[in-house]
Amino acid sequence: MSILDSATDVLRLLAHSGRDLTVTDVVNHLGVPKSSASRVLKQMMACGLLERDARTLAYRPALLILELSHQVRSSSSILDRMEDALQALVRETGHTAYISVLDETCRDVVVLRVRHGSHPLRVVTWPGHRSPAVAVSTGRTLLARIPDDTLTRLYGEHYPVVPARAPGDLPALRKRLEQVRRDGWSIAMDEALPGVGSISCSVADPESGETLAFCLSFPVPQEDQDFVDALTQRLVGHARAIGRAAGDEFWTARS
Repeated sequence: MSILDSATDVLRLLAHSGRDLTVTDVVNHLGVPKSSASRVLKQMMACGLLERDARTLAYRPALLILELSHQVRSSSSILDRMEDALQALVRETGHTAYISVLDETCRDVVVLRVRHGSHPLRVVTWPGHRSPAVAVSTGRTLLARIPDDTLTRLYGEHYPVVPARAPGDLPALRKRLEQVRRDGWSIAMDEALPGVGSISCSVADPESGETLAFCLSFPVPQEDQDFVDALTQRLVGHARAIGRAAGDEFWTARS
């Protein structure tokens, strides 16, 4: 069997299982020797198809696969519109903007796109960066679209350790998500990214089922209410326009 055949089998197994894969998973499901399973996983990681969790040592799709999946699932219209909005927001405000998506576990949020502004940030993240979804504004605006029973399954028994200003347990998370559902946007101040604040909105494509979040990030000292309100108004305006064009009920139902 060629390396291409083996890699294809691994990708099929990833798609079928819906979770990260260990060497043992590949051995058991594909019936290959452990040495062969380890070798193909490492080669796929070296080629940028997979990445490895530093804690569990399991393999998951890398950014390249995530981006290809967005193309296959026809979410490019939303992604393109968001990129246009990001360019306008960065130009108007000078702040850094991101587009992100929940990973397959719905516990981490992954950065897909970055547009850097003229105002420097203490911490800058890049495409492929992962953060706990509960501790960043993009993650919470995406989690707000998930049913409560699913949230209980995800976080009821395995809630992550988060920074002091992030919601520290499931009840606190539910409270923050209710506010997101009510307001249409999420805010984080000095949580997963020290010294950084962000405001986020999300948009869903009802045809593909894809949901993406985009945000503006800024230095935390600039958190006076007038400043936050001005950024929020700009961001929500773009999200509303994109959402209504896509037929996203979250936005079409709002005045």
